[in-house]
Amino acid sequence: MTAVAPLLDLWPNQLVRTTHMDWDMSRLADRHYSRRTPRARQFAYSGRKLVLRDSLGEVLWVWVYPDASLRMDGQTGYNNAIFRNESLRLSSEIILEAEQHAINYWGPNRMFTYIDGRKVRSSNPGYCYLMAGWHPHGKSKTGKRLLVKYDGCPT
Repeated sequence: MTAVAPLLDLWPNQLVRTTHMDWDMSRLADRHYSRRTPRARQFAYSGRKLVLRDSLGEVLWVWVYPDASLRMDGQTGYNNAIFRNESLRLSSEIILEAEQHAINYWGPNRMFTYIDGRKVRSSNPGYCYLMAGWHPHGKSKTGKRLLVKYDGCPT
């Protein structure tokens, strides 16, 4: 494999769009606890998606906008399927920026994510989302914490 030149950093420390086949982001996704097939080129589910990264390859964010009729958990809106931050930026700031990208791309909508507290190295799993204005909204059948934003519920 040949080395890939880094992205031209026209927007320092900001997220830019990429694809679900971005080789550098595939490697970053390999280090995320939700990764199902490490070393696979594709790292995001099929369907509508918005994949974001920073120019240094230290931040990966994936929005998936699934057809609500196909979700078995009944969730609607934009699903943050992967968030990996190995940069020095505050995760809560990245979350807010990623939200704006989704709104600009698809329009306003409910946003949600699941956090597996057993697999996150934090004493307060999901804290960065809470600092970005998200709120707890129950748990999944497997015990993952459901966090949401823009769902009409008081925060």
